[in-house]
Amino acid sequence: MSNKWLFIGTDDRLNVCKNLMSEDGYDCRIVQANHYSEKLTNEIIHFQPNHIVFPILQMTGTIPVELLKNKPTLYTGVTSPEWLKPFEDAGLSIHSYLKEELYIWENAQITAEAFMKEFYRETNQTIGNSTFLVAGFGRVGKMVAELIRGIGGQVIVVARSEAQLAEAKLLGYQIASIAEELPMEGNYLVNTIPAKWLEIGNQHPLFIFDLASAPGCLVETKNVEYYRLLPGLPGKHFPFDAASALKDALNRINRR
Repeated sequence: MSNKWLFIGTDDRLNVCKNLMSEDGYDCRIVQANHYSEKLTNEIIHFQPNHIVFPILQMTGTIPVELLKNKPTLYTGVTSPEWLKPFEDAGLSIHSYLKEELYIWENAQITAEAFMKEFYRETNQTIGNSTFLVAGFGRVGKMVAELIRGIGGQVIVVARSEAQLAEAKLLGYQIASIAEELPMEGNYLVNTIPAKWLEIGNQHPLFIFDLASAPGCLVETKNVEYYRLLPGLPGKHFPFDAASALKDALNRINRR
């Protein structure tokens, strides 16, 4: 089968991934937009890709299934069931690269290192001897906590899940439940929980670094000068490494 890959999206890692796969001998093109357009229609009609890689976040609009007569394999990022349904009903092969396990961990590690760049740029402070509340102890939370602790920072893992809190405690971290009053004052907060859970009270952290997807962790969407929502950090700071990890994930999925 021909290896014609069409990438869609503006994230830098997608364009770099396209270039890396081209260097490996694949016929690759990219439409740098996060929405459906006439340009995308024309590219599909003339290029006839048998692999389509969608944006990291769900694109605005969708590709009409009647354009996909050659039954390409689809590789998706974050999508809703409703957005996927027309492709599923058409019997197309669909894979989410964001669910590929090794890629998830590699992306989490790159995200954690990118957070550190954001921290240094925003604060001009060292991490050593500072205290960080890391909210969420999934893959990104674990990588962030490990990097902070590895260079001398103090970490308090904040979570709702008893399983996450128990794991964090056994790994040597201080822990705190989201249900409790958190020790915010004088500390930094790094959020990895993709939900609105944080209400700003009388105590507030020195700074909030929100690594989760939009809309972020704040219950009230008011302007908070010490808050930054930071989605897409791998593509922003380490596009080559992030793209290399994505390329490997796409190849692993394609070989299965």
